[in-house]
Amino acid sequence: MSANTAIKKGIFVIIPAIIVALAAAAILFGVLRQIPQAPPAPQQVQLEEIRLLPASSTLRAIGLVEADQSVELKARVSGFLVGKDFEEGKKVKAGQVLFRIEPDQYRSAAASAQADLASAQAQLDKATLDYNRVKDLWAKRSAPKSDFDNAQASLDVATAAAQAARARLEQAGLNLAYTTVRAPFDGLVSDTPFSVGSLLGPESPTLATVVASDSVEVSFGLSDRVMGGLRLGDERGGFPGGRLDNVRPRLLIGGAYYDSDGEISYVAPQVERQTDTVKFKARFDNPRGILAPGQSVVVSLEPVVPRRVLILPKAALMTSEGASFVYLAGPAPDGGQGLVAVSRPVEIGQEFEEGFEILSGLAEGERVIVLGLMSSGARLRAGSPVAVAPGGSPGPAPGADGAAGDGAGVD
Repeated sequence: MSANTAIKKGIFVIIPAIIVALAAAAILFGVLRQIPQAPPAPQQVQLEEIRLLPASSTLRAIGLVEADQSVELKARVSGFLVGKDFEEGKKVKAGQVLFRIEPDQYRSAAASAQADLASAQAQLDKATLDYNRVKDLWAKRSAPKSDFDNAQASLDVATAAAQAARARLEQAGLNLAYTTVRAPFDGLVSDTPFSVGSLLGPESPTLATVVASDSVEVSFGLSDRVMGGLRLGDERGGFPGGRLDNVRPRLLIGGAYYDSDGEISYVAPQVERQTDTVKFKARFDNPRGILAPGQSVVVSLEPVVPRRVLILPKAALMTSEGASFVYLAGPAPDGGQGLVAVSRPVEIGQEFEEGFEILSGLAEGERVIVLGLMSSGARLRAGSPVAVAPGGSPGPAPGADGAAGDGAGVD
């Protein structure tokens, strides 16, 4: 038998074998297709309850400490400085004498003015007597009208002279008093560029500055957007407490809170257009002098009574294409066994340390998935089977009214 004949016989043997193998594979594939596939294992998740919690929002701004009262002392009369009766930088009391200007010339001027007033008063007394005597005679027609007119004029002149003398004496007394420069209120006094013997006058620079230290004001600005929320009484606008009477200003100095809270003392009636802010002032007690004018501080505005809001745990929030949603564990929509992930859109408000404020989409007592949202790098999807971890009951079915929480974390 030739080689060609042997090859042909081999081919005729192999082809039927291949056909038989392919047929058997097709039959086996059909059988396998008829075998039901096992469902995917449920994804382990943990639930957390939506609760109504007191949420304290905080608004912070850079503030500048200003003196509650501050005055620059000036010389009001001319003369040589003969006394400086204070320690620079120390506390002074209201009425305390700080500077003494040479008083001699002003004391002499006051004495001269006193003598001038005495003379003018004597002239007035005489003019008054003459007027009364002539007035009686003229009433009895025993004196001419001209005498009465002269007496009246003399009395008027004497009265004016006495008034002028009294005014000069008053001015002389003021000038004499101005030779002592006193502290107008309790506070701290600055240094002075003048020493004893310096010639002072109304045109001289400031002698010293007295600054009230027992209380200070802190000025700061808030944006007009925040003010919009305040005008509407809505804390969602960004102003803690929503109202001026429900906010307490606090100060942060070096990362620590100042030991005394303040109170809002001023709100500007207009918006500063250059900065688009509204100026505020808050008054703080400063008995130990910790706060100094010109000092920069952080003003923290916090509500006196925190409002209560529904809080969504931060781990539960999901986003997709700008929309926010959460997953809950609920029964399968086709009535199947077990639980599946159910997507629920939510509207989120402010962010707090405890979580996000829920504006809509969830009710108190409902439970959301907080753990198990990712498995092997794959994201949980709506309809995926889930299994609640031990101790995490599913709570009310998604879409039903939420049952009341257990009150944990609620005042």
